[in-house]
Amino acid sequence: MSITISGNGIVEANLADNAVTLAKMASGTDGEILTYDASGNPVAVSVGTDGQVLTSTGAGSPPAFETAAAGGKVLQVVSGSISSTLSTSSTSFADMSASLSKSMTLSSSSNKVLVFVGINGGYRSSGSGATSPEFIITDSSNVTISTMSGMSYHTLGAGYSSGTQVAFTYLWSPGITSITVKCRWKSPSGDSYKVNENSHGGTPSTSTITLMEIGA
Repeated sequence: MSITISGNGIVEANLADNAVTLAKMASGTDGEILTYDASGNPVAVSVGTDGQVLTSTGAGSPPAFETAAAGGKVLQVVSGSISSTLSTSSTSFADMSASLSKSMTLSSSSNKVLVFVGINGGYRSSGSGATSPEFIITDSSNVTISTMSGMSYHTLGAGYSSGTQVAFTYLWSPGITSITVKCRWKSPSGDSYKVNENSHGGTPSTSTITLMEIGA
């Protein structure tokens, strides 16, 4: 087919489908993306920086590379655990273990901390009271953040009782950047309670604490 070039140049009707190859396109800048502006004309989206994402800027303007929103991101994780028997008969709250006390420096005071605690039940080794041990999580000054509950005991005989696990999750907004979360407990009746203990003499179980910084 012959092509007539007029003053208007080569028109679309004179081009076969898929005739223009990449090699025939004008050179651009590495990393740019082709799109269209509000008038329907082709434009190039400027190159973003490492880690940015391509974001819609709404009707009437081409998309742009922007920094991803930080909200909801897990920024850091710290954790601790202990696999030995812990016991208390104190009627006042006391730290369970240094292994169940964790500190973290947040990147912003507006961020939150997601706290996970798992305490494995042991047994009541003395006393005949029906009360269960009480648990709390506190900050470094022993100010209560929240309470934990759920551990119950049933008698096995001879003063021994088996325990259930306390599984605990709490989303904390400390309002500061340097934080500490501690697991504390007490025996309301003064009975002697144990956790992580295997009442049949086997290997002690494990209790854990995990802190996650969540971006605001």
